[in-house]
Amino acid sequence: MAMKKTTTKKAPAKKSTTAAVKISATPKAEMRKWEIESALSTLKRADEIRKDAKMMNDVKKLAQEQMSVLKTFSK
Repeated sequence: MAMKKTTTKKAPAKKSTTAAVKISATPKAEMRKWEIESALSTLKRADEIRKDAKMMNDVKKLAQEQMSVLKTFSK
């Protein structure tokens, strides 16, 4: 018995809809915008922390502890 030869047809190509999508900025520009927004958020948070006396005391205490530990490595 002879084997049937099968052929596969390619699906008809669809029209690209990406032409309708408008890209506003390059990925590099988008990344830069995100970094700037993140930096602004960080600066706002830092200002809030500086104004919180109890938090700053705790931060200073932790910084002193970590500096003591780091001094042991420099000996």
